[in-house]
Amino acid sequence: MKNQLWLFSAALLIFYSCSQKEESLPEKPLSEQQFEFEIYDSLVVDYLGNLYLADISEDGNTFLLIDQQTDTLFVTDSQGAIIHKFSKKGEGPGMYPEGRLGPPRFLNDEEIIIPSWKGFYLYSLSGDATRTFSPEFNPTTSFVNQYDNSLVSYQKKIYYPLEGRIANELGVEGREFQTKVRRVEVLDLSSGKFTPGIPFPKTSKFSTGEKSFLNVNYNTTLTSKDDSLYVAFRNEPVIYGYHFSQLDTPTTRYTIPFEEFIEKEPKDAEKFGPYEARDLYVGAINSFYRTEKKRFLIKFNRGLTDEEYQEIFALIEKDQEAGFEKMKQINTNGSILFDGKSLSSLIKKPISLGFTYEFISEDEIWFSANFEEIENDYSVIYKTRLVSK
Repeated sequence: MKNQLWLFSAALLIFYSCSQKEESLPEKPLSEQQFEFEIYDSLVVDYLGNLYLADISEDGNTFLLIDQQTDTLFVTDSQGAIIHKFSKKGEGPGMYPEGRLGPPRFLNDEEIIIPSWKGFYLYSLSGDATRTFSPEFNPTTSFVNQYDNSLVSYQKKIYYPLEGRIANELGVEGREFQTKVRRVEVLDLSSGKFTPGIPFPKTSKFSTGEKSFLNVNYNTTLTSKDDSLYVAFRNEPVIYGYHFSQLDTPTTRYTIPFEEFIEKEPKDAEKFGPYEARDLYVGAINSFYRTEKKRFLIKFNRGLTDEEYQEIFALIEKDQEAGFEKMKQINTNGSILFDGKSLSSLIKKPISLGFTYEFISEDEIWFSANFEEIENDYSVIYKTRLVSK
């Protein structure tokens, strides 16, 4: 009996020791892992059209979708049943004029907020106008991406890269502009007051009064996690982290080690001035999210050098299909994971997934459909998760 007890205890000790070794094995670096968006569920909406997912309520029970062709908003339940449907783009009371700057979002359980060229327009879930917030200046923008969600809500304040505050004084670009501009407007929902925040960080290449950068290339993208606001500029492979209570100086800085990221050179002039199409084909951070695993999910483009641009567009003039295929091969684009040190390779995704997604967590990422590949008499939104293969 004593021998049996000793053997049993020894077996337990060996098992525990092996378990400890397995648990202590370090996870592979991101650079050695291949990730993929794995589909495991979907939301089906009885609507014939191209619907994009704009937002999901905090409790996960209500979905906000939009038909980009008509600017019609749809509010559905978690089964895809349409609860409300309305369009508010246009002139007149309760309408938002001149279009959106980004996708609509749930502000709370009762209101939807839309960033527009004139400010922020708020509606009930059924489409009734509730509140409007317009800044004391005429908003401008250097670059519009209606699919980029850079609207951040935190403790009854809205953080958004609304431009134009100093346009009357300094225009919208240039050396002096770069030293005085603030890249984010903070809206206090209680008072209705707009306050500028986030100058270019001192370590940013855009923080200079000596050279002029193309303003499109410091188009600003935002995301948040807990009590931190994260900021990226389109043509700079860096993410800056701020505490919401201190927007003058970043608390963290992450340099993204892209294998290739084409950066546009500035000009030795007071203003960058007119630009050509090739100036836009540069490395770009299009959107990014901070995940629950302290990683960033980044959507980016590598960009093209001037020589590559000339070669590809010369080919397009002769053979469009061959030219665009070559651009696709050279101008790498897609999504990657970044943990602050290393990068994953491009995340694979099934052909049925489109280019826009709503990030909730690494286990819940919702994609709109790839409308070029799939034709249905209904709309479908795919629920995916990140898996390492």
